[in-house]
Order: sequence, then C-alpha cells, then structure tokens
Amino acid sequence: MPLSPLKIKTNVVKRIYKEHAGYGKEAETQQKRIDKLIAEGADEADVRKQKEVLGETLQMIPDVKNCFAITI
Repeated sequence: MPLSPLKIKTNVVKRIYKEHAGYGKEAETQQKRIDKLIAEGADEADVRKQKEVLGETLQMIPDVKNCFAITI
C-alpha cells in the first residue's frame, strides 16, 4: 500500500526540522570550540580553519530554512 502524499510531506518536514536543529547545535558547538582554542592560545591556522567550518555551518541554516519554506 503506497504512502499517502500527506504522510510523505509530513516526513519531509520532520526531516528538514531535524536538519535545522542539527545545524543550530553544530554552530553552537563550533563556536564553543573556537572560543576554547582562542582561550588556550592555539595556533592561528587552527582557529582560522574552525572559523571556516563555522561559516559553512552558518551558511547551511538559511538553505535549510528555504527548503522548509518550499516544502510547506
């Protein structure tokens, strides 16, 4: 028996919501990691690389929001 379109869309919304929450948590974790590296006086290259990772994560949040808006 095939899944109804409503059930499929509901599952898509749930997945996108989980992605959004995951990227938010990842951004918080990255920021804490950067703060810790700076406090410990880590190498500038390490800090810069972690900031790049944080930037990529922050770029994904609007993309996920856009997907969410399209899905609804």
